[in-house]
Amino acid sequence: MKPYCSFLILLLFTIGNSLAQEKPNIIVIVSDDAGYADFSFQSDKFISTSNIDRIANEGAKFTNAYVTASVCSPSRAGLLSGINQPEFGHIYNYIKGITYSIDQDEYGLPHNVKLVGEYLQPLGYSTAAFGKWHEGFAEEFQPQQKGFDHFWGFLWGSNHYHTGKAIDVIDDGKPVDPATIPYMTDAITDEALDFATNNRENPFFLYISYNAVHSPLEAKPEHVEMFKGKFPEDPKREILAAMAYSLDENVGKIFDQLQAMDELDNTIIFFINDNGGSKHISANNSPLKGYKGQLYEGGIRVPFAVRWPGKINSGTVCHSITSSLDILPSILDAVGYSKRNLEGKSVLELINKPQEHEHRELYWHTSQYKGAIRTGQWKLIVNKDSHELYNLDQDLAEENNLLKSNPGKHLEMNEKYNQWLAQLPHPYFVPTSGNNAWESGD
Repeated sequence: MKPYCSFLILLLFTIGNSLAQEKPNIIVIVSDDAGYADFSFQSDKFISTSNIDRIANEGAKFTNAYVTASVCSPSRAGLLSGINQPEFGHIYNYIKGITYSIDQDEYGLPHNVKLVGEYLQPLGYSTAAFGKWHEGFAEEFQPQQKGFDHFWGFLWGSNHYHTGKAIDVIDDGKPVDPATIPYMTDAITDEALDFATNNRENPFFLYISYNAVHSPLEAKPEHVEMFKGKFPEDPKREILAAMAYSLDENVGKIFDQLQAMDELDNTIIFFINDNGGSKHISANNSPLKGYKGQLYEGGIRVPFAVRWPGKINSGTVCHSITSSLDILPSILDAVGYSKRNLEGKSVLELINKPQEHEHRELYWHTSQYKGAIRTGQWKLIVNKDSHELYNLDQDLAEENNLLKSNPGKHLEMNEKYNQWLAQLPHPYFVPTSGNNAWESGD
């Protein structure tokens, strides 16, 4: 009897361990302020990003992808929570140089808003965040109180890149000596890969939140040299291109490490930019109109790709209307978590059943008098004193305002937007003085 019991215990342990190993690792990579055409899978002819391209080429590229805000902090809040952040009162950036209705230590995501790590920790995942946080400064709002076992990075929305220059970097709350930090993009990757290597006994979730290519424009000199003379009309783009190249190198390091760990085919990788490209750094949003901080396509439509071995075929191109709100439902789909009440869709559903999402509606609200709605091919931009209506299937560059020629469509969409707007809570903080907290490049 004893040998039988021992065998049974061993069998159950083996099965349990096998099931744990079958859970996929998940990596969400976020780039910062890059333009719609600043990666070569988006057809930029001067910046080669072969490793980022690999995510799209070995998985899916989403041509109709949006974020929930055109600036950093609210956009990332939507991504991490799977909730359109105006629905919990978060619409502004919290940045230096502006006075707000709440103090710095009071700023942070509401405690009743559940983030991705809080879903995954109870399922046995080791969770960690790296790089830019920008969702709260006091300890109660830092990553380790929001579902992450470990955090290495900085709490504000930007930082310097070169060794010795980084400001207020912390490792699980403890200050990191700037002299020990290599080029910031490298440092973020190295820390993430160290965590993955040291936590192989559990499936891991990595939120790799780069600040590249956000200002300040600071690139490795050897990378800048590679792009000398390629942008005579705007030399600033030489530095941006060099920063994008470094970002791509680091995505390559992620692939290499996963391969060395024999985890590449058991890892789902998401890549997305946090908002539209910033005009201040000469980001390339072609063929879109507008920039970061605006509700034109150049402010909210972003590069998005997903590599999901065994679920998404290589070379897939998805034209369904897609949102950063779809990342969390996709993750929960991957881990078999069915008890969710989120408006987003699994990307598998968007790929496999595109006809069911042709008339999908997305909403934006950026201040008291600014917002937008997209439904199907139509997009309405709402300003205090004017509205703009575009047919994006026919006019992606938003050059032809169809408001006067389509009064019925305008009325229909404006009513939907106002109904959504009416149920939003009051923002839990607002700017009271300083520069524009929405259109700021920070």
